[in-house]
Amino acid sequence: MPTAQPRDTATPGTFNLIDEPWIPCRTLDGARNLSIREIFDGSGKALAIVGDSPTQDYAVLRVLLAIFWRAHHHELAEELTNRRSLAQFEWDEWWTETRAQLNSTGADDTVLDYLATVHNRFDLLDAENPFMQVADLHTSSNTQQEVARIIPDAEQDYFTMRTAAGRQSLSYHEAARWLIHTHAFDYSGIKSGAVGDERVKSGRGYPIGQGWAGMTGGTYVIGSNLLETLILNTPESAVIDTGKDKPVWERKQDTAAQRSKEPQPQGPADLATWQSRRVRLFVDADNALVTRVLVSNGDQIPDAGKNVLNDPMTPYRYSPNQSKKGLDAYYARPYDTQRTMWRSLDPLIVVDGDPGFKGKDRAPIRPANLANLARISKVTGNSETLDVAIVSMEYGAQSSSVATIVSANIGLPLHLLRDDSLSTAHRQIVRDAAQATKNAAISLGWFSGQLAVAAGGDYAFDADAADRLYTILEPQFISWLRNLSPDDIDDQATAWQKQIKQELLFIAEELVRGAGQKAMIGRTLEGDDEANARIINAGSLYRALRYRLRKDLPLLEN
Repeated sequence: MPTAQPRDTATPGTFNLIDEPWIPCRTLDGARNLSIREIFDGSGKALAIVGDSPTQDYAVLRVLLAIFWRAHHHELAEELTNRRSLAQFEWDEWWTETRAQLNSTGADDTVLDYLATVHNRFDLLDAENPFMQVADLHTSSNTQQEVARIIPDAEQDYFTMRTAAGRQSLSYHEAARWLIHTHAFDYSGIKSGAVGDERVKSGRGYPIGQGWAGMTGGTYVIGSNLLETLILNTPESAVIDTGKDKPVWERKQDTAAQRSKEPQPQGPADLATWQSRRVRLFVDADNALVTRVLVSNGDQIPDAGKNVLNDPMTPYRYSPNQSKKGLDAYYARPYDTQRTMWRSLDPLIVVDGDPGFKGKDRAPIRPANLANLARISKVTGNSETLDVAIVSMEYGAQSSSVATIVSANIGLPLHLLRDDSLSTAHRQIVRDAAQATKNAAISLGWFSGQLAVAAGGDYAFDADAADRLYTILEPQFISWLRNLSPDDIDDQATAWQKQIKQELLFIAEELVRGAGQKAMIGRTLEGDDEANARIINAGSLYRALRYRLRKDLPLLEN
């Protein structure tokens, strides 16, 4: 249980995230910690964020995106002041020119100008407006928690790679990263009840759900450098017509209470910096360390995220049970830890109108950042392959603990994402390839289970055998997908099914050799009467497996 500590009333120094190096990056000069300014003025030569975990990298990236989105929103708002200028504005042209400019100069003057206007809101240690914190946050018993509270893999005594010292204090730059991560991915469950939060009962803050990013399937496109990554993940909705959308540093400083009784997400920047918790960092200023923390409930996402549709970096699933006549219900869709590639493909590529989606089985909504690139690709004719990263957090029972992280990279050719009949046909070929893999894996699991029957045991589908095939084929499928060309896609689809068959039969033959003599001889299975009795052995099962593969892999000549 957290211990009660005297309230910290000391005024620490400053640690402004715009100026101080706190973001671990891979750069042209090797691995370095960079400040926000160094990323946008080009001096850091940043290629990618490489922090402590994929979820932390994603959370920090979203803060940089919110900065990027708002800077360009404000600049364009000064130009697009009337209906005529808005009507003449060409998003595709602006986006393409901005991408080219960022790649050629390696800097973004628009963002640098913007940072000057919000500089005071990025001080981690400010006495009144500390970044993403509440300065006077406290409980009635002045509770403080160990810093391990905000580090998912260190909070428990077991299964952590952090040293004892690493669980007792954090440098300012590391604390900043985990602070951002806490707002994005913190688990649900009972929290310390902060004074000033009217939801607190008997000193406790009761569960309001996990952080917003923890409810979503994080999806982002990786560019050749970090600035290109930012523009690649910028759809029009994040910059134009954002209404009341504001990140945390553009609005009034939070208190211990929710900012309203039922706060409603106002747009992409709001969601990218959503304050799901109220946090206070306690510091040892003499040694520049964060030594204790306090984490309480913050802003609750309304209605479990129902129809919170303005995050451009997650797919959304349709919920027939929550939908009503005249009102469709969609929820952000996290990525599955099991068989990631095969279950993640449809949310990334399909659109309404693709085969198999009708009635109550509606297609998921593709992440808006991918939809934006597909739209621009159709205009420009650009057919590049996107390097797409997916990341999600899986939680334990009632989302009250962290279980594991989903992280993968997928190459998606842009020609699969366009809104035309040819792309629709190509998407179906890819989906059929994934489905053929699933069907073949099921047949392999069936075959292994039947071998146990032939050896004298009982039938049980062998999920391990199926997973073994998935494991072998997943990197091959990712490579196949990345290099898929529209010119000979039919031949490539056939080649993929040949690869499935080759890998599957190799495993099947190994299973036969390991099944033993009993399975080779087999046994007689009684039917309803003596005439229906049949002999089952490894040989007959192998023939049955090959017969099943004729249906599973229809493009092959058997």
